[in-house]
Amino acid sequence: MSSSRRQFLGRAGLGLGGLAVGGAVGGTLGTVLTRSDDDVRDAARAAAQQQFMEAGGAADEGEAVARLGTHRVVWNTTVTQPIACISFDDGPTPDFTPRILEALAAAGVTATFNVMGYNAVQHPDLLREVVAAGHEIGNHTWTHKDLTTLTAAQTRDELVRCRDEVSAIIDAPFTSFRPPRGEITGYALRVAAELGYDTYIWSVTRGPGDSGSVSHIGDYMGQTVIAGDVLGLHDGIGQGTFDPDASFAKALAERRELEVQALPSALQQIADRGITLMSANRLLAMSEAEPVGGQPAVAGN
Repeated sequence: MSSSRRQFLGRAGLGLGGLAVGGAVGGTLGTVLTRSDDDVRDAARAAAQQQFMEAGGAADEGEAVARLGTHRVVWNTTVTQPIACISFDDGPTPDFTPRILEALAAAGVTATFNVMGYNAVQHPDLLREVVAAGHEIGNHTWTHKDLTTLTAAQTRDELVRCRDEVSAIIDAPFTSFRPPRGEITGYALRVAAELGYDTYIWSVTRGPGDSGSVSHIGDYMGQTVIAGDVLGLHDGIGQGTFDPDASFAKALAERRELEVQALPSALQQIADRGITLMSANRLLAMSEAEPVGGQPAVAGN
């Protein structure tokens, strides 16, 4: 792994949620957290480590044969054209999704909406609008729980219930999987593969979380996105959906509002720099396989 990639993955792990691969453990976040996210995650990881030690590090006993082919985990891609992905998580919601659809339509951009199943069922007409506008639909679980705190059965239910409930509303397939907060377990990757999904994390977000300036956020996105990036934004507030009056939910809603207001400017700046934004699977289809060892491919070989 090159030093630049190590630095990138380090930034992804610390600043962007990253990929946290762990064992499936008992317990859920529930609808309202009584402890901080850090406390919940620390307890879950301690329990996962204990389970790992008790099992001697072995794979799940009695697990069925898993010939699931090749499925990818994507932060960004290798491209030869000025193209990148734009995606939105946690919706659909009346507060944010309609304005995002308007901004995307005005810019002529098609995105991936990683829908939270519960929100999709609450707002089926909005979900249909997303599909009618030509956007891709990604699976973002049923209720946005932290997958690193769930059992195998709970993990499967979060992905499968989202798929089933959303499929009952729209005649459009899920194209991919986005784990809540970018945190994933080996078992969640297995279920995603069984459902035929590649898993998308992200390489760029709306920028520093403490920024309260719409123009700063728009400029950050507009000038930071480069070819091959996966831009991760939001049209919902995740677990805040279930306790909208909680302080963390109000803070998330304020952040999302700034994102939505900054979106038109960001889209224009990205286009002015010659980069075409598109959905996740379309970007991946137009990307090249990454060279082994991170070395550039040699023409003619």
